[in-house]
Amino acid sequence: MYEFRLLGPLEALIDGNPVNLAAAKPRALLALLLLHRNRVVPTEKLIDELWGDEPPARATKTLQVYVSQLRKELGPERLLTRAPGYELRVAEDELDVDRFEKLVAEARERMAAGDAAGTVEGMRRALAVWRGPALLEFRTEPFAERAAARLEDLRLAAVEDLLHAALEAGEAAAIVPELEELVASNPLRERPRELLMLALYRAGRQADALELFRHTRELFVSELGIEPGASLRELEQAILRQDTELLRSIPASGASPAESRPHRRLALWVLVGVAALAAAGIVAALLVHDGGSNSRITTTADLQVRSFVYKLENFLVQSHDGRAQVTRAIAGAFDCSLTPDVAAAQLDQVQRNRQSLLEQVAALNVPDSEGALQASNLFQKATHASIKADWIYRDWLRTRTACPRGGHPPAAARAADARATALKRRFLVVFDPLAKSFDRRVWNANEF
Repeated sequence: MYEFRLLGPLEALIDGNPVNLAAAKPRALLALLLLHRNRVVPTEKLIDELWGDEPPARATKTLQVYVSQLRKELGPERLLTRAPGYELRVAEDELDVDRFEKLVAEARERMAAGDAAGTVEGMRRALAVWRGPALLEFRTEPFAERAAARLEDLRLAAVEDLLHAALEAGEAAAIVPELEELVASNPLRERPRELLMLALYRAGRQADALELFRHTRELFVSELGIEPGASLRELEQAILRQDTELLRSIPASGASPAESRPHRRLALWVLVGVAALAAAGIVAALLVHDGGSNSRITTTADLQVRSFVYKLENFLVQSHDGRAQVTRAIAGAFDCSLTPDVAAAQLDQVQRNRQSLLEQVAALNVPDSEGALQASNLFQKATHASIKADWIYRDWLRTRTACPRGGHPPAAARAADARATALKRRFLVVFDPLAKSFDRRVWNANEF
Protein backbone atom coordinates (compact mmCIF):
# COMPACT_ATOMS: atom_id res chain seq x y z
CA MET A 1 0.00 0.00 0.00
CA TYR A 2 1.40 3.37 -1.06
CA GLU A 3 0.81 6.72 0.61
CA PHE A 4 2.11 10.12 -0.55
CA ARG A 5 1.96 13.33 1.47
CA LEU A 6 2.40 16.90 0.24
CA LEU A 7 0.32 18.79 2.84
CA GLY A 8 3.24 19.25 5.19
CA PRO A 9 6.77 17.82 4.85
CA LEU A 10 7.06 15.58 1.79
CA GLU A 11 6.61 11.91 2.71
CA ALA A 12 6.21 8.67 0.77
CA LEU A 13 5.33 5.42 2.52
CA ILE A 14 5.04 1.84 1.29
CA ASP A 15 3.11 -0.47 3.61
CA GLY A 16 3.61 2.09 6.36
CA ASN A 17 7.38 2.25 5.93
CA PRO A 18 8.90 5.59 4.89
CA VAL A 19 10.73 5.73 1.58
CA ASN A 20 14.33 6.93 1.82
CA LEU A 21 14.42 10.31 0.03
CA ALA A 22 17.35 12.21 1.49
CA ALA A 23 18.69 14.29 -1.42
CA ALA A 24 17.00 17.62 -2.17
CA LYS A 25 16.59 17.39 -5.96
CA PRO A 26 15.08 13.87 -6.08
CA ARG A 27 12.67 14.99 -3.36
CA ALA A 28 11.77 18.06 -5.42
CA LEU A 29 11.28 15.85 -8.49
CA LEU A 30 8.91 13.59 -6.57
CA ALA A 31 6.92 16.59 -5.32
CA LEU A 32 6.70 17.96 -8.86
CA LEU A 33 5.55 14.62 -10.28
CA LEU A 34 2.96 14.29 -7.50
CA LEU A 35 1.56 17.70 -8.42
CA HIS A 36 1.17 16.39 -12.00
CA ARG A 37 0.21 12.84 -11.00
CA ASN A 38 -1.16 10.47 -13.62
CA ARG A 39 -0.06 12.81 -16.41
CA VAL A 40 2.98 12.74 -18.64
CA VAL A 41 5.29 15.61 -17.71
CA PRO A 42 7.68 16.53 -20.55
CA THR A 43 11.39 16.35 -19.79
CA GLU A 44 11.85 20.00 -20.79
CA LYS A 45 9.16 21.10 -18.31
CA LEU A 46 10.77 19.08 -15.50
CA ILE A 47 14.16 20.65 -16.19
CA ASP A 48 12.66 24.13 -16.32
CA GLU A 49 10.71 23.64 -13.09
CA LEU A 50 13.67 22.11 -11.21
CA TRP A 51 16.43 24.49 -12.32
CA GLY A 52 14.77 27.54 -13.88
CA ASP A 53 17.12 29.63 -16.00
CA GLU A 54 20.29 27.90 -14.75
CA PRO A 55 20.07 24.18 -15.58
CA PRO A 56 23.25 22.09 -15.24
CA ALA A 57 25.29 21.38 -18.35
CA ARG A 58 23.92 17.83 -18.63
CA ALA A 59 20.45 18.47 -17.26
CA THR A 60 18.73 15.65 -19.16
CA LYS A 61 21.26 13.08 -17.93
CA THR A 62 21.05 14.42 -14.37
CA LEU A 63 17.26 14.17 -14.50
CA GLN A 64 17.53 10.56 -15.68
CA VAL A 65 19.71 9.80 -12.64
CA TYR A 66 17.09 11.27 -10.31
CA VAL A 67 14.32 9.30 -12.03
CA SER A 68 16.37 6.14 -11.60
CA GLN A 69 16.77 6.85 -7.89
CA LEU A 70 13.02 7.35 -7.48
CA ARG A 71 12.27 4.17 -9.41
CA LYS A 72 14.55 2.23 -7.11
CA GLU A 73 12.54 3.42 -4.10
CA LEU A 74 9.02 3.43 -5.55
CA GLY A 75 9.16 0.59 -8.08
CA PRO A 76 9.31 0.68 -11.89
CA GLU A 77 5.55 0.21 -12.23
CA ARG A 78 4.97 3.55 -10.51
CA LEU A 79 7.30 5.87 -12.41
CA LEU A 80 6.99 5.31 -16.14
CA THR A 81 9.00 6.64 -19.07
CA ARG A 82 6.44 7.88 -21.56
CA ALA A 83 7.28 10.23 -24.41
CA PRO A 84 8.00 13.07 -24.15
CA GLY A 85 8.80 12.63 -20.44
CA TYR A 86 7.72 10.74 -17.34
CA GLU A 87 4.48 9.81 -15.57
CA LEU A 88 3.98 9.01 -11.89
CA ARG A 89 1.05 6.67 -11.27
CA VAL A 90 -0.94 7.48 -8.13
CA ALA A 91 -4.12 5.60 -7.27
CA GLU A 92 -7.23 7.13 -5.73
CA ASP A 93 -6.80 8.18 -2.07
CA GLU A 94 -3.03 7.55 -2.11
CA LEU A 95 -2.21 11.28 -2.10
CA ASP A 96 -3.22 13.47 0.84
CA VAL A 97 -4.16 16.34 -1.50
CA ASP A 98 -6.78 14.15 -3.18
CA ARG A 99 -8.11 12.95 0.18
CA PHE A 100 -8.35 16.53 1.42
CA GLU A 101 -10.24 17.72 -1.66
CA LYS A 102 -12.58 14.73 -1.50
CA LEU A 103 -13.41 15.38 2.16
CA VAL A 104 -13.97 19.08 1.46
CA ALA A 105 -16.33 18.27 -1.41
CA GLU A 106 -18.30 15.88 0.81
CA ALA A 107 -18.55 18.51 3.56
CA ARG A 108 -19.79 21.11 1.08
CA GLU A 109 -22.47 18.69 -0.08
CA ARG A 110 -23.66 18.50 3.52
CA MET A 111 -23.80 22.28 3.70
CA ALA A 112 -25.81 22.41 0.49
CA ALA A 113 -28.22 19.93 2.10
CA GLY A 114 -28.61 22.19 5.15
CA ASP A 115 -26.54 20.04 7.54
CA ALA A 116 -24.39 22.71 9.18
CA ALA A 117 -23.23 20.52 12.09
CA GLY A 118 -22.26 17.73 9.68
CA THR A 119 -20.35 20.28 7.60
CA VAL A 120 -18.32 21.34 10.65
CA GLU A 121 -17.44 17.72 11.38
CA GLY A 122 -16.55 17.03 7.74
CA MET A 123 -14.39 20.14 7.35
CA ARG A 124 -12.50 19.34 10.54
CA ARG A 125 -11.70 15.88 9.17
CA ALA A 126 -10.51 17.45 5.93
CA LEU A 127 -8.28 20.00 7.63
CA ALA A 128 -6.82 17.32 9.88
CA VAL A 129 -5.12 15.91 6.76
CA TRP A 130 -2.77 18.91 6.81
CA ARG A 131 0.44 18.43 8.84
CA GLY A 132 1.98 21.85 8.16
CA PRO A 133 2.60 24.30 5.28
CA ALA A 134 2.60 22.61 1.88
CA LEU A 135 5.87 22.43 -0.10
CA LEU A 136 7.72 24.57 2.43
CA GLU A 137 11.04 22.84 1.84
CA PHE A 138 10.80 23.52 -1.91
CA ARG A 139 10.00 27.25 -1.85
CA THR A 140 13.31 28.02 -3.60
CA GLU A 141 12.36 25.74 -6.50
CA PRO A 142 10.70 27.45 -9.50
CA PHE A 143 7.60 25.23 -9.39
CA ALA A 144 6.78 25.42 -5.70
CA GLU A 145 5.55 28.98 -5.21
CA ARG A 146 2.58 28.66 -7.56
CA ALA A 147 1.60 25.22 -6.31
CA ALA A 148 1.95 26.19 -2.65
CA ALA A 149 -0.20 29.29 -3.19
CA ARG A 150 -2.92 27.20 -4.83
CA LEU A 151 -2.92 24.66 -2.02
CA GLU A 152 -2.94 27.39 0.63
CA ASP A 153 -5.96 28.99 -1.04
CA LEU A 154 -7.75 25.63 -0.88
CA ARG A 155 -6.91 25.32 2.82
CA LEU A 156 -8.08 28.84 3.62
CA ALA A 157 -11.33 28.28 1.72
CA ALA A 158 -11.94 25.14 3.79
CA VAL A 159 -11.22 27.01 7.04
CA GLU A 160 -13.67 29.72 5.99
CA ASP A 161 -16.30 27.12 5.11
CA LEU A 162 -15.78 25.42 8.49
CA LEU A 163 -16.31 28.67 10.39
CA HIS A 164 -19.24 29.56 8.16
CA ALA A 165 -20.87 26.23 8.95
CA ALA A 166 -20.21 26.70 12.67
CA LEU A 167 -21.87 30.10 12.44
CA GLU A 168 -24.91 28.53 10.78
CA ALA A 169 -24.95 25.84 13.48
CA GLY A 170 -25.52 28.54 16.12
CA GLU A 171 -21.95 28.89 17.40
CA ALA A 172 -21.60 32.61 16.67
CA ALA A 173 -20.04 33.64 19.99
CA ALA A 174 -17.78 30.58 20.17
CA ILE A 175 -16.12 31.13 16.80
CA VAL A 176 -15.43 34.85 17.19
CA PRO A 177 -11.85 34.25 18.48
CA GLU A 178 -11.05 31.92 15.57
CA LEU A 179 -12.43 34.42 13.08
CA GLU A 180 -10.45 37.25 14.70
CA GLU A 181 -7.29 35.18 14.33
CA LEU A 182 -8.11 34.40 10.69
CA VAL A 183 -8.71 38.10 9.95
CA ALA A 184 -5.43 39.04 11.64
CA SER A 185 -3.44 36.51 9.58
CA ASN A 186 -5.20 37.39 6.30
CA PRO A 187 -6.00 41.09 6.70
CA LEU A 188 -6.89 41.77 3.05
CA ARG A 189 -9.13 38.73 2.62
CA GLU A 190 -12.77 39.88 2.67
CA ARG A 191 -14.69 36.72 3.44
CA PRO A 192 -13.30 36.22 7.00
CA ARG A 193 -14.21 39.84 7.76
CA GLU A 194 -17.73 39.29 6.49
CA LEU A 195 -18.12 36.17 8.61
CA LEU A 196 -16.68 37.92 11.68
CA MET A 197 -19.05 40.87 11.26
CA LEU A 198 -22.01 38.51 11.06
CA ALA A 199 -20.79 36.43 14.01
CA LEU A 200 -20.41 39.56 16.15
CA TYR A 201 -23.89 40.71 15.18
CA ARG A 202 -25.48 37.35 15.97
CA ALA A 203 -23.60 37.28 19.29
CA GLY A 204 -25.31 40.54 20.25
CA ARG A 205 -22.28 42.73 19.52
CA GLN A 206 -23.71 45.06 16.88
CA ALA A 207 -21.40 47.95 17.81
CA ASP A 208 -18.33 45.72 17.48
CA ALA A 209 -19.53 44.49 14.08
CA LEU A 210 -19.88 48.07 12.82
CA GLU A 211 -16.52 49.03 14.31
CA LEU A 212 -14.93 46.14 12.43
CA PHE A 213 -16.37 47.49 9.19
CA ARG A 214 -14.98 50.95 9.95
CA HIS A 215 -11.52 49.51 10.61
CA THR A 216 -11.81 47.42 7.43
CA ARG A 217 -12.67 50.45 5.34
CA GLU A 218 -9.77 52.45 6.79
CA LEU A 219 -7.36 49.56 6.08
CA PHE A 220 -8.53 48.99 2.51
CA VAL A 221 -8.48 52.69 1.65
CA SER A 222 -5.03 53.28 3.16
CA GLU A 223 -3.40 50.05 1.96
CA LEU A 224 -5.15 49.44 -1.34
CA GLY A 225 -6.77 52.72 -2.24
CA ILE A 226 -10.22 51.12 -2.63
CA GLU A 227 -13.46 50.71 -0.72
CA PRO A 228 -14.45 47.32 0.74
CA GLY A 229 -16.34 45.05 -1.64
CA ALA A 230 -20.07 45.21 -2.26
CA SER A 231 -20.76 42.22 -0.01
CA LEU A 232 -19.18 43.88 3.03
CA ARG A 233 -20.89 47.19 2.32
CA GLU A 234 -24.28 45.49 1.99
CA LEU A 235 -23.71 43.67 5.27
CA GLU A 236 -22.89 46.93 7.05
CA GLN A 237 -26.14 48.48 5.79
CA ALA A 238 -28.13 45.40 6.84
CA ILE A 239 -26.63 45.62 10.35
CA LEU A 240 -27.43 49.33 10.59
CA ARG A 241 -31.09 48.67 9.82
CA GLN A 242 -31.07 45.49 11.98
CA ASP A 243 -32.31 43.37 9.11
CA THR A 244 -34.01 40.26 10.48
CA GLU A 245 -32.56 38.26 7.55
CA LEU A 246 -29.16 38.44 9.27
CA LEU A 247 -30.40 36.09 11.97
CA ARG A 248 -31.18 33.42 9.38
CA SER A 249 -28.80 31.07 7.64
CA ILE A 250 -26.85 32.46 4.69
CA PRO A 251 -25.88 30.34 1.67
CA ALA A 252 -22.55 28.50 1.81
CA SER A 253 -19.86 29.33 -0.71
CA GLY A 254 -19.61 25.69 -1.78
CA ALA A 255 -16.79 26.20 -4.24
CA SER A 256 -14.68 29.29 -3.85
CA PRO A 257 -13.13 31.57 -1.23
CA ALA A 258 -13.94 34.52 -3.49
CA GLU A 259 -17.72 33.97 -3.65
CA SER A 260 -19.98 36.74 -2.40
CA ARG A 261 -23.63 37.77 -2.59
CA PRO A 262 -23.32 39.42 -6.03
CA HIS A 263 -21.81 36.18 -7.34
CA ARG A 264 -24.69 34.19 -5.92
CA ARG A 265 -27.14 36.53 -7.64
CA LEU A 266 -25.30 35.93 -10.89
CA ALA A 267 -25.52 32.17 -10.37
CA LEU A 268 -29.29 32.48 -9.86
CA TRP A 269 -29.59 34.61 -13.01
CA VAL A 270 -27.72 31.96 -15.01
CA LEU A 271 -29.98 29.19 -13.70
CA VAL A 272 -33.10 31.18 -14.58
CA GLY A 273 -31.71 31.92 -18.02
CA VAL A 274 -30.93 28.26 -18.70
CA ALA A 275 -34.39 27.25 -17.55
CA ALA A 276 -35.91 29.82 -19.91
CA LEU A 277 -33.90 28.47 -22.81
CA ALA A 278 -35.00 24.94 -22.03
CA ALA A 279 -38.64 26.04 -21.77
CA ALA A 280 -38.39 27.69 -25.16
CA GLY A 281 -37.04 24.46 -26.60
CA ILE A 282 -33.62 25.94 -27.34
CA VAL A 283 -30.72 23.52 -27.07
CA ALA A 284 -28.32 24.55 -24.30
CA ALA A 285 -25.31 23.28 -26.19
CA LEU A 286 -24.15 25.83 -28.74
CA LEU A 287 -21.62 25.71 -31.55
CA VAL A 288 -18.94 28.30 -30.85
CA HIS A 289 -16.52 29.63 -33.49
CA ASP A 290 -13.44 31.39 -32.13
CA GLY A 291 -12.62 33.17 -35.35
CA GLY A 292 -10.61 30.31 -36.82
CA SER A 293 -11.20 26.88 -38.24
CA ASN A 294 -11.68 25.23 -34.86
CA SER A 295 -15.20 24.84 -33.50
CA ARG A 296 -16.42 23.14 -30.40
CA ILE A 297 -19.65 22.42 -28.61
CA THR A 298 -19.98 24.27 -25.33
CA THR A 299 -22.64 24.77 -22.67
CA THR A 300 -24.22 28.02 -21.62
CA ALA A 301 -21.95 28.00 -18.55
CA ASP A 302 -18.93 27.67 -20.88
CA LEU A 303 -20.10 30.73 -22.77
CA GLN A 304 -20.26 32.70 -19.54
CA VAL A 305 -16.67 31.70 -18.68
CA ARG A 306 -15.51 32.42 -22.23
CA SER A 307 -16.95 35.94 -22.07
CA PHE A 308 -15.31 36.46 -18.68
CA VAL A 309 -11.90 35.32 -19.99
CA TYR A 310 -12.10 37.67 -22.98
CA LYS A 311 -13.01 40.64 -20.77
CA LEU A 312 -10.32 39.90 -18.23
CA GLU A 313 -7.82 39.53 -21.07
CA ASN A 314 -8.76 43.06 -22.15
CA PHE A 315 -8.06 44.29 -18.62
CA LEU A 316 -4.66 42.60 -18.75
CA VAL A 317 -3.85 44.41 -21.98
CA GLN A 318 -4.70 47.73 -20.31
CA SER A 319 -2.71 46.75 -17.24
CA HIS A 320 0.23 45.79 -19.48
CA ASP A 321 0.37 49.35 -20.84
CA GLY A 322 0.35 50.74 -17.30
CA ARG A 323 3.16 48.41 -16.24
CA ALA A 324 5.28 49.61 -19.17
CA GLN A 325 4.70 53.24 -18.17
CA VAL A 326 5.68 52.54 -14.56
CA THR A 327 8.85 50.74 -15.64
CA ARG A 328 9.85 53.66 -17.89
CA ALA A 329 9.16 56.23 -15.17
CA ILE A 330 11.20 54.42 -12.50
CA ALA A 331 14.02 53.65 -14.91
CA GLY A 332 14.03 57.28 -16.05
CA ALA A 333 14.38 58.46 -12.46
CA PHE A 334 17.38 56.23 -11.85
CA ASP A 335 19.19 57.00 -15.11
CA CYS A 336 18.44 60.72 -14.63
CA SER A 337 16.57 61.10 -17.91
CA LEU A 338 13.62 62.20 -15.74
CA THR A 339 13.65 64.36 -12.64
CA PRO A 340 12.18 62.73 -9.51
CA ASP A 341 9.20 65.12 -9.67
CA VAL A 342 8.41 64.22 -13.29
CA ALA A 343 8.75 60.49 -12.62
CA ALA A 344 6.44 60.79 -9.59
CA ALA A 345 3.89 62.71 -11.68
CA GLN A 346 3.94 59.97 -14.33
CA LEU A 347 3.32 57.36 -11.64
CA ASP A 348 0.36 59.44 -10.44
CA GLN A 349 -1.12 59.37 -13.93
CA VAL A 350 -0.80 55.58 -14.14
CA GLN A 351 -2.45 55.24 -10.72
CA ARG A 352 -5.48 57.23 -11.85
CA ASN A 353 -5.86 54.94 -14.84
CA ARG A 354 -5.53 51.88 -12.62
CA GLN A 355 -8.24 53.10 -10.27
CA SER A 356 -10.57 53.26 -13.27
CA LEU A 357 -9.49 49.75 -14.25
CA LEU A 358 -10.23 48.45 -10.75
CA GLU A 359 -13.72 49.93 -10.89
CA GLN A 360 -14.33 48.11 -14.18
CA VAL A 361 -13.06 44.83 -12.72
CA ALA A 362 -15.25 45.24 -9.62
CA ALA A 363 -18.29 45.69 -11.87
CA LEU A 364 -17.48 42.65 -14.00
CA ASN A 365 -20.03 39.81 -13.90
CA VAL A 366 -18.14 36.76 -12.71
CA PRO A 367 -19.48 33.29 -13.65
CA ASP A 368 -20.27 30.93 -10.79
CA SER A 369 -17.30 28.66 -11.45
CA GLU A 370 -14.32 28.02 -9.20
CA GLY A 371 -11.74 29.08 -11.78
CA ALA A 372 -13.46 32.33 -12.73
CA LEU A 373 -14.16 33.33 -9.13
CA GLN A 374 -10.58 32.65 -8.07
CA ALA A 375 -9.18 34.46 -11.12
CA SER A 376 -11.29 37.57 -10.43
CA ASN A 377 -10.37 37.60 -6.75
CA LEU A 378 -6.65 37.09 -7.34
CA PHE A 379 -6.47 39.62 -10.19
CA GLN A 380 -7.93 42.30 -7.94
CA LYS A 381 -5.52 41.40 -5.14
CA ALA A 382 -2.55 41.45 -7.52
CA THR A 383 -3.60 44.82 -8.93
CA HIS A 384 -4.04 46.28 -5.44
CA ALA A 385 -0.60 45.02 -4.41
CA SER A 386 0.97 46.46 -7.56
CA ILE A 387 -0.66 49.84 -6.90
CA LYS A 388 0.65 49.81 -3.34
CA ALA A 389 4.20 49.11 -4.57
CA ASP A 390 4.02 51.95 -7.08
CA TRP A 391 2.74 54.34 -4.42
CA ILE A 392 5.83 53.56 -2.33
CA TYR A 393 8.05 54.40 -5.31
CA ARG A 394 6.08 57.60 -5.96
CA ASP A 395 6.24 58.78 -2.35
CA TRP A 396 9.95 58.02 -2.19
CA LEU A 397 10.61 59.96 -5.41
CA ARG A 398 8.77 62.95 -3.96
CA THR A 399 11.35 63.09 -1.16
CA ARG A 400 14.23 63.28 -3.64
CA THR A 401 15.67 66.59 -4.74
CA ALA A 402 18.26 65.13 -7.11
CA CYS A 403 18.75 62.16 -9.39
CA PRO A 404 19.28 58.94 -7.38
CA ARG A 405 21.83 57.62 -9.89
CA GLY A 406 23.57 54.56 -8.53
CA GLY A 407 21.14 54.34 -5.64
CA HIS A 408 18.69 51.59 -4.77
CA PRO A 409 14.91 51.64 -4.33
CA PRO A 410 13.76 51.62 -0.71
CA ALA A 411 13.50 48.21 0.93
CA ALA A 412 9.76 48.72 1.42
CA ALA A 413 9.31 49.15 -2.35
CA ARG A 414 11.30 46.00 -3.11
CA ALA A 415 9.25 44.02 -0.57
CA ALA A 416 5.98 45.37 -1.98
CA ASP A 417 7.16 44.50 -5.50
CA ALA A 418 7.91 40.94 -4.41
CA ARG A 419 4.46 40.57 -2.83
CA ALA A 420 2.77 41.92 -5.97
CA THR A 421 4.75 39.52 -8.16
CA ALA A 422 3.81 36.59 -5.94
CA LEU A 423 0.11 37.51 -6.21
CA LYS A 424 0.38 37.89 -9.98
CA ARG A 425 1.84 34.40 -10.21
CA ARG A 426 -0.97 33.02 -8.06
CA PHE A 427 -3.47 34.68 -10.39
CA LEU A 428 -1.81 33.25 -13.49
CA VAL A 429 -1.86 29.73 -12.05
CA VAL A 430 -5.65 30.03 -12.23
CA PHE A 431 -6.14 32.29 -15.26
CA ASP A 432 -3.66 30.89 -17.80
CA PRO A 433 -5.34 27.45 -17.94
CA LEU A 434 -8.69 29.22 -18.51
CA ALA A 435 -7.16 31.31 -21.29
CA LYS A 436 -5.61 28.26 -22.94
CA SER A 437 -8.93 26.40 -22.85
CA PHE A 438 -10.36 29.09 -25.14
CA ASP A 439 -7.23 29.33 -27.31
CA ARG A 440 -6.21 32.68 -25.84
CA ARG A 441 -2.65 33.72 -25.05
CA VAL A 442 -1.04 33.01 -21.68
CA TRP A 443 0.62 35.71 -19.58
CA ASN A 444 3.75 36.15 -17.46
CA ALA A 445 3.86 37.98 -14.14
CA ASN A 446 6.14 40.74 -15.50
CA GLU A 447 3.71 41.67 -18.27
CA PHE A 448 1.06 43.48 -16.22
